[in-house]
Amino acid sequence: MLKPILAENRRQLAFIDTILRQINAADYQREFTFAGAPSIGKHIRHVLGHYAQLQQAISTGEVDYRQRERDRLVQANPLAALGLLQQQLDWLDSLAQQIIDPNLRYQCAEGEGTTSLLRELDFVASHAVHHLALLKILLQQLGYNLPDTAGVHSSTLAYLKPCAP
Repeated sequence: MLKPILAENRRQLAFIDTILRQINAADYQREFTFAGAPSIGKHIRHVLGHYAQLQQAISTGEVDYRQRERDRLVQANPLAALGLLQQQLDWLDSLAQQIIDPNLRYQCAEGEGTTSLLRELDFVASHAVHHLALLKILLQQLGYNLPDTAGVHSSTLAYLKPCAP
């Protein structure tokens, strides 16, 4: 069960890689004027911060996304973000070879509970999809394009597949 969710996470991060390899620093940092649309860099920093926090949780046994690092360099510099992205991809690749206790303590503003690595990998992939849907709109405003499947959840793609002519 771990291999498919790792592949889905790599698929989502590949879209971010596409963004980072084509965007210039000015567009990456540009603040948008409409509500809920921070810079592309802020969205990418936010997504990668969730992955980094989950990676840290593997060693601590506790996940608390509120405690993620908010690295301003990753937010401002696409090359710095690309470096962090590569670290996250390497980490995902390493998970396939590790035996990891699947249970994690989960901390949030409302309290605490238990979760699993599989559940949190599903969460960060879905979270990335959400931000990619927003990023796709912002990038189109600037003249960039992402593949049609960017910002679309794997369950939606599976649902649509039999509907295609």
